[in-house]
Amino acid sequence: MHKFLHRIDNAITPLRTFANFAGAPLLDLIIRLYLANDFFKSGITRFNDWKNASFDNQIFLFSAEHPVPFLPPEAAAYVTMSAELILPALLVVGLFGRAAAAGLLIMTAVIEFTYGHFDVHILWAFLAASILVRGPGALSLDTVLLKILRRVNTKNPAASTL
Repeated sequence: MHKFLHRIDNAITPLRTFANFAGAPLLDLIIRLYLANDFFKSGITRFNDWKNASFDNQIFLFSAEHPVPFLPPEAAAYVTMSAELILPALLVVGLFGRAAAAGLLIMTAVIEFTYGHFDVHILWAFLAASILVRGPGALSLDTVLLKILRRVNTKNPAASTL
């Protein structure tokens, strides 16, 4: 039995190597894009209301439909619009990926506890938590910048003490 399992393991090693090299980074990117999509679309809707001088609709929603307990409706509308535009954009490019995911996770919790009724919130929460725990992945600006910083620190050790 041990030899059989060893042969199976050897047979799938190339597949596992490929998955780690290409599959995982691609999956991380897809997770970021999927999570960013709904939030960004909502932010665009709020922005269009603001641009068309009908932002009172959004303020009404935050006062009647889904009030945020710790913010006045006007502040909640502007903070939400800003977060729904900025955090997904950061997530898409993978810049400050963990911070963006944390922000979207907090927003998801607020949405669930103030509005509720959506099974999709648990999906958003798991996706955001995954990014928060694992980072935005290899196909992200965070990874590129970290590699550059490590290279600079390796070439100039004094820079790391500043």
